[in-house]
Amino acid sequence: MKLTPEIKFELKRMLSVVSFIVFALVIHVLRQPVLGYRSHFFMLWNLFLAIIPYVIACVMLVINNYVKSKWWILILLGVLWLLFFPNAPYLLTSYVHFSWRGFFGGTAFSFPAWYEFLLFTSIIWSGIIAGLVSLEIVHGIAEKYWGKIAGWLMIVIINFLSSWAIYLGRFIRLNSWDVFTDPSLLLPHIILCRDRTIFVFVLGLFLTLMYICINKRANSEMVC
Repeated sequence: MKLTPEIKFELKRMLSVVSFIVFALVIHVLRQPVLGYRSHFFMLWNLFLAIIPYVIACVMLVINNYVKSKWWILILLGVLWLLFFPNAPYLLTSYVHFSWRGFFGGTAFSFPAWYEFLLFTSIIWSGIIAGLVSLEIVHGIAEKYWGKIAGWLMIVIINFLSSWAIYLGRFIRLNSWDVFTDPSLLLPHIILCRDRTIFVFVLGLFLTLMYICINKRANSEMVC
């Protein structure tokens, strides 16, 4: 089976993504022998959930390149990807668990505080980057079938839906699988008050701008 240019590019990028994730896991493993503190297992779980959409997107890319009569498979995987994708940017809210007073207490160096900060940042951003890469893969597939305008419209909608999902996950404590197990839990939170609406809008805009910054298509068009 001959590797297509798309697959070759993603394999090279996968090396960077996986390296970042491994780095985050290593400094997490070293946390207990270095600092003497127990592991942040909830952070590892959140990172695992953030990696799932990346894996799904990679499977979609392989299917898109090598499987015939694939549109229905891509749609099913796309729906599954969409349900899990908000778990990646959701990691951004994990900074709420970072509460080292020494980090905010002045200019004095505190090794435990800074180690924790680097640990949190590595786990959070390795998951977010994996999610952004998965979004770019899905974006490329969508553009191939629906065109450039529809592809970018999908990106904007996904990012704003994700910001709403992040609000539901962080503050209402709902999960991706609640869409299947008890979708009625979502209904009371479709219409939000002013403050929550502003939060969802600003976060959605932030996610969209962040994606544009890393998107190779957007940057190549700007250069041209």
